[in-house]
Amino acid sequence: MQVILLEKVHNLGDLGEIVDVKNGYARNYLIPQKMASRATEANIKAFEEKKSDLMAKEKESLAAAQARAESIAGLELTITANASPEGHLYGSVGPKEIADKLTESGFPVDGKEVILNDGVFKEVGEFTVKLFFHADVEAEFKLNVEAETEES
Repeated sequence: MQVILLEKVHNLGDLGEIVDVKNGYARNYLIPQKMASRATEANIKAFEEKKSDLMAKEKESLAAAQARAESIAGLELTITANASPEGHLYGSVGPKEIADKLTESGFPVDGKEVILNDGVFKEVGEFTVKLFFHADVEAEFKLNVEAETEES
C-alpha cells in the first residue's frame, strides 16, 4: 500500500514522501496515529495544500525534541532495587521504571521514548540508556542500578 507520510517516521521516510508499506502497518499503525494517509490523488492534493503547516509543525517538534535532549545530556541517574548479595535483581528495571525516575527528577519522559536494546536490566551496575524524542533526535544518559540497603 502506498502512503504519504505526514511526519518523519524513523526508518521509513521524511515528511511528504510517498512510500510503500505493508497493508497492516498502514491500516493498524500509520493511519490511526495520523502519521500517514493513503496516497490517493485527493489526499496528495490535500497534502500539497497543507504542506507548509505540516513543515512548520515538524520544525517545532524537532526544536522541542532537541531542547529535551540537551537538558538530559550528561545526566547520571540512580535507581535502587531489591537485589541479592551477588548483585542479581529480584525483578528488573525496565523502560517504565526509568521513565518514572526521569519524570520524578524533573525530566518528563514517556516509557515509549526509552530504548533498551539489550532488554531490561537484571543486575546491579552502570548502564547507558538511549532516549528517542524524535526520528532525528536521541539522547543518552548514565543509569546506575544499585542494591537497596537495609536503611532504605
